[in-house]
Amino acid sequence: MKFFSRRQNVRDVREGQPCGGFAEWLLRQFAGGRPMASMPYGEIERICANAGSLLVGAVHARPADFEGVLAVGLPDIDREAALLSRRTADGFRASLADRKNTVMAWPWDHMATKVAWDATRQEDTSEAALGAALLSLGSVYAMRHREQVAAVLSLWTQVAAGVSAVSASPPDLSRMGAEMLAAYEASRTAA
Repeated sequence: MKFFSRRQNVRDVREGQPCGGFAEWLLRQFAGGRPMASMPYGEIERICANAGSLLVGAVHARPADFEGVLAVGLPDIDREAALLSRRTADGFRASLADRKNTVMAWPWDHMATKVAWDATRQEDTSEAALGAALLSLGSVYAMRHREQVAAVLSLWTQVAAGVSAVSASPPDLSRMGAEMLAAYEASRTAA
């Protein structure tokens, strides 16, 4: 098993894709106008995880809009998506085995660590570089492992509903991701 392998070049999927710049746009929303290139690693990773959760939700809600990402995907991205799926399954199995000492690690947390780590090693933590990597890995993972994503999103909804019991409508990452994708599309047509 390779823990430290060379970073593959992520093809720029923004050209000609209806959702190509979506991950970069999400990162900018969570960064609050601050350039990510000047942020410490921990903050980059947190922002990537937040953006990744909505990206996975959007891909799950509107997979047809992200099919173009699969067409330009690299074999390394497919392998990384499979590894992400295994890590997620292993983490959930561990949490079921020890319910008293559980810390949930969602797939977007694993994805954020991978993307932020690779970008830091390559010394390019710009929104464009992080967004392209996040879009590639998140889209391939969410489409190739759709059944797992559905289970993860369902569990996330249950956990989030328990935390925010005062909310009128239960949180739903698919709905939230689709709403953010619609806001991104509206911002593109307004520009």
